[in-house]
Amino acid sequence: MDDDSLNKKERNKKKKKAKKRLMPEWLSWGLGVLLLSFTLTVIFSFITEVSIKGSPLYICIIVLIVLLILNLGCDMLANAIITCQTEVFHAMASNKIKGAKRAVTLCRNATKLGSIFADVIGDICGIISGAAGATLVVYIAAEGGTTIELIASIGVSAVIGAMTVGGKALLKHFAIKYNKQIVFGFAKFTTLFKKEK
Repeated sequence: MDDDSLNKKERNKKKKKAKKRLMPEWLSWGLGVLLLSFTLTVIFSFITEVSIKGSPLYICIIVLIVLLILNLGCDMLANAIITCQTEVFHAMASNKIKGAKRAVTLCRNATKLGSIFADVIGDICGIISGAAGATLVVYIAAEGGTTIELIASIGVSAVIGAMTVGGKALLKHFAIKYNKQIVFGFAKFTTLFKKEK
């Protein structure tokens, strides 16, 4: 069989596969993200509510800090993956360095992973940290009147907003500058849960 007939067969197979798809890839990806966002929001909200409901003030502050750190960390990881090139990891993978193959996979799926880390997990943490901030305001307001509640509400919102936006701006520089180290470190970390092929 010559190359032309093989190429025709491959093209026909691809066309048949494309016809078999019930929906376009962009739509299935969007619906997948929608489902993932809903599921993660329910899980994160449940954990946050259980953690802070009826707990002392310091627990509420700790939960809020954890949510902020997770938000900033996911955004930094998303920026690192999006800006990183695969070339540096190919040589490492050929030398069988643990985590290098996974790093290549992360870089090849940069758009989707960037969306999951920055848009899905990051935004969910931002929303839930706002809810945790509202609970913190209730704790503070219990000590004083409506004036204290107003000041606490504005203050807590301002601190959460400043830490989120300012933190993302500061960490973006490090994410781009040290993208290879961040991606490789994360790739190596994921091999603890699922081994490379």
